[in-house]
Amino acid sequence: MNGYRTVRIPADLVQAIEANLLVLSVPSVDEYVAAVVREKLRAEGLLPDLTPDEERELERRLRDLGYLD
Repeated sequence: MNGYRTVRIPADLVQAIEANLLVLSVPSVDEYVAAVVREKLRAEGLLPDLTPDEERELERRLRDLGYLD
């Protein structure tokens, strides 16, 4: 990510996420919130499907698996 900004969300939401980090398979509240917002923006067509970094990582993984030369 290029940088971070502070976003205020209700404490009860933070507590619910913190209490369920293992169930949600995320290491932190920040990462969960970012993933949910990113997914929503992509679904609405307001954010590209993959960032350039994500595209490079996907290509690397596919290459490592032998799907790309």
